[in-house]
Amino acid sequence: MHYLRHLLLSASLITLAGMAGRAAGDSSQTNMQVVGLMVVAPSGGTDNRNYCWKPGVTVSVRYAPAAGKIVSFDENASKLTAFTDDQGTDLMAAAPSTDPFNKPGISGMLPMANEGAASIIFDLKASGQPAKGATAFIITGQATLEIALGTKQFTLDNVAVRTNTAFSLGDLPVLITAAGTNQNAWNAKDFKYSVTLSSLREMKSISTLEFFDAAGNKVPAEKRGWGGSPLGYMMQYDLKEPMDHARIVATCWQDLQTVTVPIAVKASVGL
Repeated sequence: MHYLRHLLLSASLITLAGMAGRAAGDSSQTNMQVVGLMVVAPSGGTDNRNYCWKPGVTVSVRYAPAAGKIVSFDENASKLTAFTDDQGTDLMAAAPSTDPFNKPGISGMLPMANEGAASIIFDLKASGQPAKGATAFIITGQATLEIALGTKQFTLDNVAVRTNTAFSLGDLPVLITAAGTNQNAWNAKDFKYSVTLSSLREMKSISTLEFFDAAGNKVPAEKRGWGGSPLGYMMQYDLKEPMDHARIVATCWQDLQTVTVPIAVKASVGL
């Protein structure tokens, strides 16, 4: 046990090759692969393990759908059903960590720009410790993703970039609820103008928005905020320069599907 932990702690993260898991969320059932494994002993000491190496076992797997782009990952709807070592130790039986950055279960992250991703890395984590002599981990569970099979562009000419301007992106009604000088001190120097778009319907179908001036030049813009509730949804873009009117090109996701991806993984460090 001491040898296994020492070896893994020394490397922090071991990249594995050829250790494939199985994902039945699409027709191919072959698009999941183990890419990392880390075991950290309960006593992290006072060094960087307090911040970077959290006690427990983490197996990282990369999943890529057979088609389309991953638009969102629903962590709340995703779960592990079993996490054991090859000696039969139930690593999920240990008391869960109270550290908010060390919660057992499934976590994953996608690009914040909502441009979609061809793959996602899931961290599969348990709070327990492997038994002496253990050399592999067996994990099952499921992850819930939203996948878009395509995109469609909508072009809106001569849009008045001011409060209360309304337009539609396909069947999605949108209203500009704020437009003016960027009040965000962090980026107002580089992005002087800010536009907030709102809708009573979810705006997750919007992948990207591009803004063009009267001469057809693209105005640099960055998506800075988004969110909402059944009472209303919003999306904020910061623009490099003020705009009175703009041609807006919206790329929107099409054929959005919620997919449950079963996870069945066996990971080993080859000891």
